[in-house]
Amino acid sequence: MRRHQTWVLALLVFLCPLVLRSQEAISFKLLATIPVSSFFFTTDPLGNLYWICENGLTRQEWPNGNRVQYSNQAHGRICLVEAGDPLNIMVFHPEFNLVLWLDRNLNPKAGPGVSPFGEEFPTTIGSSQLGGFWAFMPQKARLQRFNQAFRLQAQSLPFFEILPGFAPPSFIIESDGRIFVASPCHGIAMFDNFGNFLSLLQRKGITQFQVQNNHIIYFTNTEIVIFDVEQKQETLFLLPETQIRSGQLRGRYIFIQTEKNIKVYEASEYLF
Repeated sequence: MRRHQTWVLALLVFLCPLVLRSQEAISFKLLATIPVSSFFFTTDPLGNLYWICENGLTRQEWPNGNRVQYSNQAHGRICLVEAGDPLNIMVFHPEFNLVLWLDRNLNPKAGPGVSPFGEEFPTTIGSSQLGGFWAFMPQKARLQRFNQAFRLQAQSLPFFEILPGFAPPSFIIESDGRIFVASPCHGIAMFDNFGNFLSLLQRKGITQFQVQNNHIIYFTNTEIVIFDVEQKQETLFLLPETQIRSGQLRGRYIFIQTEKNIKVYEASEYLF
């Protein structure tokens, strides 16, 4: 009986992600507080900030503070901005089912200017590193990749075949040839560039995150969580905020969104 209990304990340690708290040597210094109330914000690889308000999209350079704005009342509100490429920023106008690309000054680039979806409405979209974007189409229950001319390039099998019960995803991000599709109730599904299903990560309750190398980065109310996909190890860092709505990590800079501000902290060393 004792031997059986030891074997079960060893199996659980193998199956469950290792949780690490390497907090002691890390400190965080507040560098800036930007008074803004936004329902969505992100950053680009250069550390510039982007946030969406009712009057449109604002980009603020870090650290000099220069701002530019984009809005188009004819296309309705913006619900998403993807700034993985700061020279080719993607925005999504959901009322008109319209995807647009902006230059670094938030000027619209020439494009088809029509919806590629017809009467279908994707639950969410995310940019593709091959150009264009990914979209989840709930009517077809498929993940689909379109180029910037809005031509279909690749798609998954129907989700009811490969991921039965997986709710329509709320977030899509691509990194290093892998597409991460998140449904807060079910976890994060991974696909390749052709839409082939790879695996399902049991990371529930996540609505927005980053992927850097093999690490998924997301924020709780008080912490930044870094999950190593390959090693199945999780590292948590307690942050000097208690009401975090979302966040971004860029090198040693941590951008934290609260109800009325975006705060910029610098970690005393790299977190991974």
